[in-house]
Amino acid sequence: MDSRRPVRTPLLRTALFVLTTVFLALAACAPGTPTPAALPRSSSGAAIAGTPTTAGVVTAPASSPTGQAGAPVPSSATSGGEAPSPVSSALPPGIAGEPATVVEVIDGDTVTVQLGGRRAVVRLIGVDAPESRGPYTEPECYAAEATATLQNLLARSGGQVVLERDRSEIDRYDRLLRYLWAPAGDGWVLLNEELVRQGAAVARRYPPDVKYAERLEAAQREAQAAGAGLWGACRQPGSTGPVTPAPIGSPSPSTSTERQGCDAAYPDVCIPPPPPDLDCSDVPYRRFRVLPPDPHRFDRDGDGLGCEG
Repeated sequence: MDSRRPVRTPLLRTALFVLTTVFLALAACAPGTPTPAALPRSSSGAAIAGTPTTAGVVTAPASSPTGQAGAPVPSSATSGGEAPSPVSSALPPGIAGEPATVVEVIDGDTVTVQLGGRRAVVRLIGVDAPESRGPYTEPECYAAEATATLQNLLARSGGQVVLERDRSEIDRYDRLLRYLWAPAGDGWVLLNEELVRQGAAVARRYPPDVKYAERLEAAQREAQAAGAGLWGACRQPGSTGPVTPAPIGSPSPSTSTERQGCDAAYPDVCIPPPPPDLDCSDVPYRRFRVLPPDPHRFDRDGDGLGCEG
């Protein structure tokens, strides 16, 4: 028995050596843990949280609130090939909206925008600019200037805006009702307010969309005091002062004799009470003040103005 042990020991050692060598070779061939891809970085060296998913689309960081719009970044398809410099700041706190590109300025308070894959007409909330189109034979005073003011404001941002909704989605003409925010330097400007401040539009309350009503009215007082825009340019015949739109609910200057045969629901024009029931096509007036109960139903959207179309 003792003479066989020296023979087995070398064989066992050889077998162990072979097995160890095979195990080490297999381990060396196993795939290692992949190295994470580096995030894209900005010119300042900071990592960019959003990463491209498809051409022209960037996913929002996980911490971004749902529906909160950041600075709109135009693509070459909407900006003629060169995008304006991005704005570093976010929208004011509490503002949520949709990025859009203005493709046409219709007048001083109405624009056409490219919104996603569709075009839509947007009526700016809380303001009323002089009319340049519609049933008028001549444009209203300061209509062309109001349109040019809005065009100039939009040109500064390359037409890039963020649309903020108030309470209503659309008006009776199927126009989107929105506040327009445009990037300006390191911040944002509310175009509705800026139009009023420059005297290109007047502030009007259109319930229930009155989120910025006091802010717009403060801008109007500033414009009136400075004689800006229409407050200095539009004067009544034979008058030395600017035309001041009568506030909703103010008493009519007409006397009771002059108002004889005129319905009190329309204090600034003379429209007889029903019968018969009249439509806007039956009267020569447009955009006149309407008080309850509005027997002819001229103010169908309830904004205090009749026959706006």
